Amino acid sequence: MKEYITSLTLAVSLLFSSALFAFDDHEKPKSLADMWVMVPNAGQQAQFEKAFKEHLKYRLSKKDSREWHVFVPTVGVDMNRYAVRFCCTSFKDVEAYNKWAKDNDIGKHWNETVAQYVASYEHFFGRMDFENSHWPDDGKKYRYFAVTEYQVKMGKSESVEAGKKTLSDNAKAMKWPYLWSWSWTIGGEGGLNLVIPYENFEGMTPPDKSFGEALSAHLKDDAKTAEIFSNWSDNFSSTNYTIWSLRDDMSMGQSE
Repeated sequence: MKEYITSLTLAVSLLFSSALFAFDDHEKPKSLADMWVMVPNAGQQAQFEKAFKEHLKYRLSKKDSREWHVFVPTVGVDMNRYAVRFCCTSFKDVEAYNKWAKDNDIGKHWNETVAQYVASYEHFFGRMDFENSHWPDDGKKYRYFAVTEYQVKMGKSESVEAGKKTLSDNAKAMKWPYLWSWSWTIGGEGGLNLVIPYENFEGMTPPDKSFGEALSAHLKDDAKTAEIFSNWSDNFSSTNYTIWSLRDDMSMGQSE
């Protein structure tokens, strides 16, 4: 079982958190992100990174079709994590990728090279919401990614979708000067994710006018704005905020 789990190619058939959402993979092709979160053994971070880079070379030699990227927390909790992520694929393509991994001994090489330095693994899929996101290719090199994780209350799925659309539509209409991406986590506790990218820490400086102030000016209605935010906040039991930084030296398409 360990060999299968540590192959980085495990296919999991899961629903959205607590069956909050049902989806049809055929309706939104190539909207699936695949992410592993791993924690090295205490005191073996350097060995883990060295072995991981060696494993990347092996994957490249076998012509891995996925360009995996590695991120580490720079603000938040559990700072010893490494997130290994690829986007985007679809469930129907997972089987072919798993076959490639098996035919090329990807899991075997991982177990012989990296697994001895890993204390724990978590595996998730993410369903990207392209319609409500705003992430055009603007030619910029983003290194930091602020991720807000929302834990959704039971029975609030329709309200979340409506609120997400309202916020996104208005942000686009008033030309809010930031990029953002929405996604749903498949696996574990699930939840909604909002990602905002930054080129550097200076870019994280709050704007002169907050989103709430900009929205109120756009709608010309303070009461309506307050209602939108009140309804939005009522959908969630908790939130968690992490800023992840891209590790170019551990990512495919970057270090080769």
